[in-house]
Amino acid sequence: LALFAGMASMTNAHTYLSKLTLDGVQESEGKCIRPYPAKRNFPVKDPSSTDLTCGTGGGSTTASETCPVEAGSTVTIEWHHDNDSASDDIIDGTHLGPCLVYMAPLESNGSGDVWFKIFEDGYNASTGKWCVDKIRSNGGKLDVTLPSDIKAGDYLLRTEVIALHEADTDYNVNPNRGTQYYPNCAQLSVTGGGSAEPKGYAIPGIYKTDSPGILFNLYSSFTSYPIPGPDVYIPGADNNSGRDNDKTTSTDESSTDDSSTDENSSEDTSKDTSTGESSESESTTDKPTSTPDDTESSNSGKLSSGA
Repeated sequence: LALFAGMASMTNAHTYLSKLTLDGVQESEGKCIRPYPAKRNFPVKDPSSTDLTCGTGGGSTTASETCPVEAGSTVTIEWHHDNDSASDDIIDGTHLGPCLVYMAPLESNGSGDVWFKIFEDGYNASTGKWCVDKIRSNGGKLDVTLPSDIKAGDYLLRTEVIALHEADTDYNVNPNRGTQYYPNCAQLSVTGGGSAEPKGYAIPGIYKTDSPGILFNLYSSFTSYPIPGPDVYIPGADNNSGRDNDKTTSTDESSTDDSSTDENSSEDTSKDTSTGESSESESTTDKPTSTPDDTESSNSGKLSSGA
């Protein structure tokens, strides 16, 4: 009976990119998003798989259309678990973790060192809330600001939720556990902007199974969370050199608020040295315990107030 209960919890866990709101206009479900596989809300488990790029099968398909949007404008991302109904649970509440958004030139099809991060939101130690908590309380919605200085053209917009409920175990050690990734890609045609071409990184390639923030014990006592991947690209800033994707040390800084008007302008890019040390097992109904006294955040978006 316990086994079936655990399986039911896993069934309720998953999520997918349902729709976008561009320049204030909400698009229909799936519009400009690369076609979903048969099990559209199932995770990617292996960070070295090409499925990490745009989800299962996402690299070999194309969206039916590419949606126009202004550089520097706000895109509202909306995730759902089963469908886009108001009663949908978005993602199971035990599947805590960060939200990340990347962009890459569409002509690359996401292959090579082409992805630059435009948003990240992880753990807010002052409130004890994760990005997953925020989107669950906001109807699956999250606002992200596109860089204002990137070159006009067609882009892939890659959205990602990382669930850490089994991240205390290295996937390479036990493939039945390990971190879960929920990536999807949409196609945007960016107008306006400038001439910036941010430094890119490869996906897969930015995460390893034992990277800080990928191997992480959600059930230990922690005061910070090391968001994985490169730095967020900041328009006009000299940050194109990026940061080490396999960082192991950090100095924390942040100020994320989790209200629906949160500017989310501070999700920490600093790292905690005590991640991934786990000696306990976990069920999908466990509640993580922590002693939050420090906040992390650095991103260019906010929660959408249109829940």
